[in-house]
Amino acid sequence: MKLDPIEILRFLRSENIDFLYHANTVSTACTFIEQGGLLSRGAVENHGLNQTPQTSDDLDKQYNVWNDIFFDSSDLHERFNRQNHYGPVLFKFDVEILASPNLPELWITKDNPIRWTPNQTNNDRYFQDIGQIQDIYHHGSYKEMITLRFTQNILPFQPYLQEIILDNPSVKMKDSGLSFGTEAERILAENIQNNNINNIPLTIRDCSNCYCKGNYLNQVGVPRLKEAFLI
Repeated sequence: MKLDPIEILRFLRSENIDFLYHANTVSTACTFIEQGGLLSRGAVENHGLNQTPQTSDDLDKQYNVWNDIFFDSSDLHERFNRQNHYGPVLFKFDVEILASPNLPELWITKDNPIRWTPNQTNNDRYFQDIGQIQDIYHHGSYKEMITLRFTQNILPFQPYLQEIILDNPSVKMKDSGLSFGTEAERILAENIQNNNINNIPLTIRDCSNCYCKGNYLNQVGVPRLKEAFLI
């Protein structure tokens, strides 16, 4: 199940996959910004840091991926014209991060662990070698997830993080009249400035032809909007 990250890097480049993506909430994103890189959910918990609960947490623990860092090989918001269910903040990394020193073990799932079943083996859940990946992996894939396994360490932003992208749901809070998107932008911008990563652009996603705003307004609900966009 452990794969050679350089071999995977070369393969992704051959498929014109130049970036890897990690989505999360504003609160968890601020923890990453304060720490200078991504952390597994297990590491955040063990270090007593802040993170937003996710509906997948119990399954992550059950299937032994609680201490893994996850990447998608495509921007799922852009691909499906809807919000990312893990949160409105998207960290966009150069795929060359797979060549970074001291990289944790790299495994690639065949599907998101939320769709795993208890009777599956690791052979069912993970690609075994580069040949299997080459057979079915293609540009724009979304089910497969690149995972950096069993890590309590920070995966540094520098020099691989290219951009932080934030959704603007265009939904206002009834009690204050403030926009969730505006508040999230302020929170992130302050954290970026306070932690001296001003070289990383914060981009507000332009969603003129997307279902995300309607979904945020009509499907997500205020409690989840508060969890996702505020701290």
